[in-house]
Amino acid sequence: MKPIQLLLLSFILFSCSKSGNGPTPAPPNSTPTDTLGSWKVVGRIPIPGGINDIWFTSPSQGFTAVQDGYLYKSQDSGKTWTKIPNTYINSQDEAINLFFVGDTYGFAQGLSHLLVSQDGGNTWAIRTLPTYNASSEFFASPSTGYYGDINTGLYKTTDTGKTWTQGFHSSRSPVAYTTYFLDPGKGFLFCEDATFSKTVDSAVSWQQVQQNIFVTSNAPPAYNSLQFIDGQTGYYGWENGVLKTTDGGVSWNSVYPKGGKINVVKFFNATTGYYKSDKIIYKTTDGGQTWTTSARFISDDYFIGISFVGGATGWACTFKGLVLRIDHP
Repeated sequence: MKPIQLLLLSFILFSCSKSGNGPTPAPPNSTPTDTLGSWKVVGRIPIPGGINDIWFTSPSQGFTAVQDGYLYKSQDSGKTWTKIPNTYINSQDEAINLFFVGDTYGFAQGLSHLLVSQDGGNTWAIRTLPTYNASSEFFASPSTGYYGDINTGLYKTTDTGKTWTQGFHSSRSPVAYTTYFLDPGKGFLFCEDATFSKTVDSAVSWQQVQQNIFVTSNAPPAYNSLQFIDGQTGYYGWENGVLKTTDGGVSWNSVYPKGGKINVVKFFNATTGYYKSDKIIYKTTDGGQTWTTSARFISDDYFIGISFVGGATGWACTFKGLVLRIDHP
């Protein structure tokens, strides 16, 4: 992706504004042309700076967090988008991550604020976070959720974001805290200090399962994602591609070696899933043993977020405001 300038340095280097500062190299022997494959451009939000994230709650209804500071809603599968009133926080802290629990409770996280919807995204309330560099969010239930601050650690709420308590803090800073919960009690934490931990008591305590998973560097944190299919099989998308575990995080193996600044894994089961890097969306049908290119940019646009509904329909958004859709992936 081309270099860009954003208002906050931490925003450009890490946050889920998902901006990045360089294109992901194309796989060896690939042809250097834009290839969208089965992905079709269905809509566009012509806002300077583009889209931060995208999330669909049904085949027709979706939401985007846009860099003008507002949330937008589509009711026609991404073709047209309408600005949602009263979702603007401030020019320095637009929403950068979207997360829905079912189709009723929605959460949009900024650096120091959280937007909360309890009516399917029609209206949103603004709540203040206790820190100023939030980078990730995950809600295990409508009431219980987590966010990671790159400087001060992992925080938990049990009242739908009204109050927060610190629950985990790495000795190293700044680092990314990436969580994934299979249910409100059982969850996983992949920390950019190269450690992996798990909890079975709703984050009352964390047990470190592995450390020194990869060689760390002094580079600023990037946006990475974690997903577990069950208690044993999980995937982690990071700057050097995709890591996979089949033993609950005791061991991790690289199943794809090329990553970027914006790394998202979306798996439907233990074998079939997608990995979105900066310029490319990859697909695997054998648990990551082999990957095919599902879509690729070589132009000055790049992918930001990706969302699927039921494994049958997917959407991706780009920095320049494009919304792409794929059916029956």
